Amino acid sequence: MDDPTNEGPVADPALAAHRRLPDALGRRYLMGFDTEELPQLRSDVLVIGSGIAGLTAALGAAATGRTVNLVTKGKVAETNTWYAQGGIAGAVGEADSVDLHLADTLVVGAGLCDEDVVRAIVDEAGDALRGLVAMGVDFDHEASGAIDLHREGGHSLPRVLHSGDATGAEIQDTLSGRVRSAERVHLFEEHFLVDLLTAGDRCVGALVWDPEVHGLRVFWSEAVVLATGGAGQLYRVTTNPAVATGDGVAAAWRAGAELADLEFVQFHPTAFDSAANPKFLITEALRGEGAYLLDCDEQRFMLGVHPLAELAPRDVVSREIVKVMARCGRPNVWLDARHLGEPVLRARFPMIFETCLEAGYDLSRDLIPVAPAAHYSIGGIRVDIDGATSVRGLYASGECACTGLHGANRLASNSLLEGLVLSRRIVRALAPASAGDPLRISAQGDDAETPIDPLPARGLLQATMSDSVGVNRSEEGLSRAGDVLDGLCGLLDATPGSPADLEVQNMITLATLTTHAARYRTESRGAHWRDDYPARDDAHWRVHTVWRRGARPRLDAVRALPISGAQDVS
Repeated sequence: MDDPTNEGPVADPALAAHRRLPDALGRRYLMGFDTEELPQLRSDVLVIGSGIAGLTAALGAAATGRTVNLVTKGKVAETNTWYAQGGIAGAVGEADSVDLHLADTLVVGAGLCDEDVVRAIVDEAGDALRGLVAMGVDFDHEASGAIDLHREGGHSLPRVLHSGDATGAEIQDTLSGRVRSAERVHLFEEHFLVDLLTAGDRCVGALVWDPEVHGLRVFWSEAVVLATGGAGQLYRVTTNPAVATGDGVAAAWRAGAELADLEFVQFHPTAFDSAANPKFLITEALRGEGAYLLDCDEQRFMLGVHPLAELAPRDVVSREIVKVMARCGRPNVWLDARHLGEPVLRARFPMIFETCLEAGYDLSRDLIPVAPAAHYSIGGIRVDIDGATSVRGLYASGECACTGLHGANRLASNSLLEGLVLSRRIVRALAPASAGDPLRISAQGDDAETPIDPLPARGLLQATMSDSVGVNRSEEGLSRAGDVLDGLCGLLDATPGSPADLEVQNMITLATLTTHAARYRTESRGAHWRDDYPARDDAHWRVHTVWRRGARPRLDAVRALPISGAQDVS
């Protein structure tokens, strides 16, 4: 049993730690149905999700003359994109280059970035950003007229474009307006993805919960693009909106698509420690502007921990904050921006300033309580450089996808760039549209043996993930979490009666897979930290972990390979 890197046998503890996935995770469809008995719609392209990745894919496909149905779980603006404060990275400054952007991404990715993918995405950044400007996105400029660039964690120089401290909202609003006026794009808000429909080895559409009929509707399509975002709601404390429950990744799993690197969950170091949920994120750009992190004695604690101090990669900062909180016996550390002055803070960070003020904190006079919060799913649906999954006709882009760009730890502000560039590449890779023959797909539904009570199940899942599969992990905690989640998997055999039930089933699926992946990887790397395996182990673990329903877990070498080039290791 050889490692695909040919650097030696896979570590025995990894295989010993892996347990068989619960049988309930093998279920193909969550609900019984017969497409002939349901209302149906057809389009050339079906896009599911309305953040930067979904909107870009929809607009791009429509621009090629294709008809597009755009389905989104909530309102069109209820996305992680809207919450992205910091900005979008791109090597557009005079002192910058694609090679420098690539190098920073590789360093932060801790050895797991696929370099061909990184180069392709950062190389296309300039054209993609100019495309956003052409559509009306208003990035900030200096008085000289030059683009105003800022520096965030892990970047060696300023390269982040922003619109104040509400960059995501600016992009979201601009692209949403374009979609609403696009003749070939038909928008379906508050429609919930139930499952992907497959015929043989090909994805042919989706089964969607339609609130107007309070039941199912079929969306047939030649190509399906999943852009359903992340899964921060797996955790009790998150910066993600309530809709971020991993629905697209769970549906892709059931459809037989490969998932990869699920163990890597990035926690943002500086979420505002308040009663709000989701937590209000205090952008890294504030630390880039010169704000400090202080402990309970009001001393800077990142000095000496990393050469970049407060601008170290997010995993480094988050772990150090957790250590300081434990040492101080407090639920937070302090962010100190007082020395920057009120004029600078109000002008540069207006939304953060006002939000803190509403909560009783003056950013220019007070220390701000901050703590890590679940922020970004690095792993997801495994795709190639053109967004194609291992299921024909199915594509994925944005946070739900795993391209190999981020490696083990995402570089700040690379996420919006990835969704933007990958969706552009998906549009270019789409096959010519053709009218398919009418299909009939059905699945037998079973009566629920156990009714779903979503709120207690959701609360137990979030507490378990936060306590045992968070910033710091160990075999003891992961085993305990696995036992709890294995019990919750019994709810996957119940028949859901509402989107709330479906959400919980998707969360159980993804939380279980994430926990197994975290237990499987017996090393510490990037956003995955094992207290019992604190060393990075390149000899055995410089590989991607790959999961597929009905198959054994697999390790793939770190390089830009076709999905079929992987090897089985168990």
